[in-house]
Amino acid sequence: MSKTSFYIIIVSLLLTINSYSNELKVTSENLEVDRENRVSVFSGDVYAYNKDIRIWSERLIVKFDNTKNEIEQLNAEYSVKIIKDEITATGDIGVYYPKSEKLNLLGNVEVIEKNNYVKCDELYLDIKNSTSIMRSNSSKRVEAYITNN
Repeated sequence: MSKTSFYIIIVSLLLTINSYSNELKVTSENLEVDRENRVSVFSGDVYAYNKDIRIWSERLIVKFDNTKNEIEQLNAEYSVKIIKDEITATGDIGVYYPKSEKLNLLGNVEVIEKNNYVKCDELYLDIKNSTSIMRSNSSKRVEAYITNN
């Protein structure tokens, strides 16, 4: 498997997350709703899903836009895990913007697909333009292991 095809697979991890602007099922121990600021905060063993993707975290902040009552931003915090098909991505913080189709996964990022993996500190995905940037700080380097599957 080439690096390009592996990056395309990473991008496909979140291609279907756009359906979150229409459907999102969430379970958690607590829910706080701030109607004035249009924010819902789920906390404690959070599990969010739809038919295509599953997300786990300790806290999920859902911000709605002011006009169409659609999800503007999803912030997953603490022990973030995202599973789509055979791809698993983990990190400390995940931020997704459905309208612009951009995702940032920060802190101890690891993406695994079959026997392939990438480890880094930051992963930026522009899903609409099929581009990704992986970075690590100066003391660590981006680490990738890619095999032919």
